[in-house]
This record gives sequence, structure tokens and C-alpha cells, in this order.
Amino acid sequence: MLPSFRRGAFGLFALAFVVTLLLGDRAFAAALELRPDQLLSGRLWWTPLSGLFREPEGLGMLALLWTLIVQWWLGSRLEGFWGTPRYLIMVMVSGLVGMLGAAALGLALPAMREATLVGSAPLDFAAVVAFGFVFAKERLQVGSREISPVVVALVSGLVVLSFPLIVALAAGASIAHAWPSLVPAGIAGVVALLFVQPWRRRPTSGKVERAKHRGQSHLRVVRSSDDMLNRLLA
Repeated sequence: MLPSFRRGAFGLFALAFVVTLLLGDRAFAAALELRPDQLLSGRLWWTPLSGLFREPEGLGMLALLWTLIVQWWLGSRLEGFWGTPRYLIMVMVSGLVGMLGAAALGLALPAMREATLVGSAPLDFAAVVAFGFVFAKERLQVGSREISPVVVALVSGLVVLSFPLIVALAAGASIAHAWPSLVPAGIAGVVALLFVQPWRRRPTSGKVERAKHRGQSHLRVVRSSDDMLNRLLA
């Protein structure tokens, strides 16, 4: 049985689909790509965001299929665990910081300054890293076998990271000019870890559960630590 494709994860894939396939062949398509030299010169300030949803030409189209798989099978499970707002905040912040961080490295590294950075790899790698850490102690049922989520995350992460490099090499770039394509996803993965640590548990604010008191059963509201802090400050 296929997992539920939740709205936040689906929205990320849908944006990549629209920007890549419907807008990618327009005259302004180049203005959607992040070029650190232009950004550092104060031009095309929107490209750290638009570049996340603009897959490169050629083999980059396969990256769109991989984004579908990652967001559907891994991202949707994280979204179900955290809720749509938290999942989207984690993925988008990680992706944007990855793109901006890579562009900032252009101040010191000429190869980064001259690179063209596009693709959903930062969004996908953030989801993969978070998935591996949040569900590390669980087991995934795949057919008649159980697989560790960590193994799934490792394999998925290698594919996500290698795709931009393979696309760059297939386009004729040398290793010296292709390696910058790995940087945004790598930074995004580190940022995702910062979100994972305080968000590894489900939110419990306002949860109602059954408790026993002197042999009787009744309902009580379990207040979160934030609620208790607000009461003390009030």
C-alpha cells in the first residue's frame, strides 16, 4: 500500500514541477537560477528561492523524479510526524540557508562565485537527514522485510548528493567546476540537524489523556512546558 502524499511535501514537488517543466523553457528561465556572482553584486535577489525549484536541463529532469520519491516516501512521513507547518519550515529554511551559504562562499572561493546553483537537492537532502535521525530507532516494513530508516536515509542521501555532481559532469564540466553543486545540499543537511534535536518528539501541547486517581478514572489535560512557563511569567 502506497503512503499518503501529504500536502506540504506534495506542494514542494508541485512547485519544482511547475518551475522546471512549465517555466524552464521561457526566456526568463535563466533569471531563476542562482549565480553567486550576480547575487553578491546585488542582482537577482530572489534566486536563492527560485533556484531551489529549478532543475537543470538534461539529466536534471531525473532529479524531478527523485524529488517526487523523496518527498512522497520520506518527506510525507516527517510531515505526518511534525505537522505541515513544522515540516515546511524545516525544509525551506534548510534549503534557503544552503543556497545562501553556498553563495556566500563565493566571497572566498572563485569556483563558487562562478557556479550556477539550481535544483531541489537541498530540500531533499534536508528531508533525508531529518528522516534518518527522527526515525532512527524504528523499523520500516518493506514487503516481508524490515529495514532500518538509517539505511534508507544513507542510500537516499547518496543519490540526492550525487545527482547535481553527475548532472554537472554530464554537461561537460570538470571536477574543479562541478564540485560547487554539492555545497548547497551539504549545508542544508547540517541545518536540518539543528531542527531535528528539539523536534524529535511529537508536540504534546493540550493533549488529553486518561489518568487514574485513587482507583477512579478521569480525564486530565497535560500541559506542555511552554504552557507552564507562560503561567509562571503571567
